[in-house]
Amino acid sequence: MISDEYNVRLSKAAVIRWSKGTHSPFNRIRAISMEPSPELSYIIGVYLGDGSIHMKGNGRYVVKLKVIDREFAEAFANALDKLGIRATMGFERDSTRVDRFYVEGSNKTLFQLLSGPRERLFSLAGEYPAEFLRGFFDSEGFPTISAGKTFTVQVAAVNSDLVVLEFVRKLLEALGMISKISRLYSKGHRVVIRGGEYSSNVDMFILRISRFGDVMRFAKEIGFTAGRKEAKLRRAIELKLDYPNRKAVSLWHEEYEKGSRGYVIRANLFKPPLNSQREGAAGGSWPSPGGVWYGKDTREKEG
Repeated sequence: MISDEYNVRLSKAAVIRWSKGTHSPFNRIRAISMEPSPELSYIIGVYLGDGSIHMKGNGRYVVKLKVIDREFAEAFANALDKLGIRATMGFERDSTRVDRFYVEGSNKTLFQLLSGPRERLFSLAGEYPAEFLRGFFDSEGFPTISAGKTFTVQVAAVNSDLVVLEFVRKLLEALGMISKISRLYSKGHRVVIRGGEYSSNVDMFILRISRFGDVMRFAKEIGFTAGRKEAKLRRAIELKLDYPNRKAVSLWHEEYEKGSRGYVIRANLFKPPLNSQREGAAGGSWPSPGGVWYGKDTREKEG
C-alpha cells in the first residue's frame, strides 16, 4: 500500500481523481514567492476587504474577487499575475444584484497564507504599507463629501473587523495620516442595500480620515484604483482648495447629485476616464484633475 510504504495518508477523493486522470500523482504545488512584495501586500489588503478564498471540490484552491469597477478587477488580476498566478477575469450579470466583474486565481500556497494566522498577514502587509492600504481602500474605502453650509472632504472605510481597522489606522499613522474609528451600527440594525431591507448580522465600524491635509496626503500617496472614486476625491479636493465654501458647494451640486449611497456624478456631466496607473499613486507628483465636460455623454458604453 502507498500509505504504508511512503508513510502518507491519501484521501479517497484524491485516488479517484488519479484514476480518472483529472489529476496526476506527480503534480506539485505551483511554487510562488511569499516574500514581501508590493503585489502581495495589495492582495492581502483586497482579501481583508472584498476578496474571498474557497477550496473547491475539484481540489482547486481559489482566490476570488467580485466588484463593480473594471479598474479594480484589473489591478487585482495584475497583482496575481505578477506573483505567478494565472488569473481569469470576466463579467457576470445577476438579476438579484448589481452586475459585477470577477477575478479568479488558483494557488494552494497563496490560499494557505491567506487562511493562516492574521499576524503573518499583517507582518507581510506592513512591509509595503501604501500598497496594502491601496488594496484595502479599493475594497472598503470611499470619499465622503459634505456639501451643505460648508464643504468638507473626507475618506472613510467600513469593515466589521475591528482588529483589521486598528491595523489600518496604525499604518496610516505611520505614513503621517490621522484617522479615527467609531461604531457605525450594531448587530441587528436594519440596513437598506440596493432597495432591499436587511438586518445586519455583525457590528459595523467606520474609519475616517477627516483632516483635510491628511486627505490630500491620502490622495497623493495611496488613492483609489476605481476611476469613479478617484475622480470624485480629486474633484472635491480641487474645489476645496480653489473656492470658498459657498462657491465650492454650488459647483459640487452642479456636477454631483445625492443618491441613496452618497453623491454620484450627474448623467449629463462626465470627466475623461482616469488612468488607473496614473502618476502620483503611491508616491510621485499628483497632477491636477483637469477640466470637466458638459453635455451629452457620447462615449461608447462598455458591456
